[in-house]
Amino acid sequence: MKIAIIGAGLSSAVLCQTLRRLGSLHIFEKSRGIGGRMATRQSAAESWDHGVPCFIARDPAFKQFLQPFLDDHSLTEWQPKMTTLSLEKKPYKRAWFEPHYVGQPTMNHWIKPIFAGHPMETQVDIQSIYGEPGHWHLAANDQHFGPFDWVISTAPLTPTSALFDRFNFSLTARYQSGFTLLCRMPTTPSWDRAVCQDEVIAELIVSKSRPGRSDSNTLVAHAQDPWATRQIEAEPAMVERALTDAVEALLNTQLEAPKLHRWRSAKVIEPALNTHWLDPKLQLGACGDWGGTEGVESAFLSAKALAEAFVSDGK
Repeated sequence: MKIAIIGAGLSSAVLCQTLRRLGSLHIFEKSRGIGGRMATRQSAAESWDHGVPCFIARDPAFKQFLQPFLDDHSLTEWQPKMTTLSLEKKPYKRAWFEPHYVGQPTMNHWIKPIFAGHPMETQVDIQSIYGEPGHWHLAANDQHFGPFDWVISTAPLTPTSALFDRFNFSLTARYQSGFTLLCRMPTTPSWDRAVCQDEVIAELIVSKSRPGRSDSNTLVAHAQDPWATRQIEAEPAMVERALTDAVEALLNTQLEAPKLHRWRSAKVIEPALNTHWLDPKLQLGACGDWGGTEGVESAFLSAKALAEAFVSDGK
């Protein structure tokens, strides 16, 4: 059996781990690397974890899934020194109430071994699917791939819906858009992560404070959700300038080499009615973080539910 999996985030990794014994899996990812929202931007000497800064694990199955990676230290608990920043009030410390996990030395490093041995096409944006059950082909601009017995999408719901719109795929979810600013600071602050009481900036994270990192004074700034929603179609240069000005005001310092990243599907705020979608007759499926609102954990649970249904009913 040949299975095409669209996307190379955690949901895709879970499918690779659970379905590999059933046949050959071929991964298609539109970005340059794996991880989805567990993203790291790297240069020759610096890096920024500009996607989800960390994640929690509450479901027992997810905790069990994570344990081998905690054991080999490719995944570890992050215990940052927390503070609150505001233009009007003095900073004050904050508590950290439950384990939060990060990959090391990058956010996506811990899932890389799961994809080993599976062919993967990166920087390939699948635009359409054609053929019939058991003989599906994928099209990406002038590239074509196939045939595949099954096609499973782990992409956000908007591209997944566009891909499967003629197959009665009707799930919807609502996403929050977002902006992240990547930059350098002239000095290192006394805190590791700052929650900001600010109209523009939601939080600041010092990169070198994170386990396994040895970067210079790199900083990641995440925008407030309401502000990002209002600015999502604005000129990137204007958004970058506004974020830079807001961070510089909070820190009372000048930033170096700011760079902007826009997330159209930063996080799920209204999940789909079902955790996943599977049509055994069409031999199509979909899963992803849209199955819940807990980010990384929801991506795992959605893929786990699809894999279980696939093994029992789909193959």
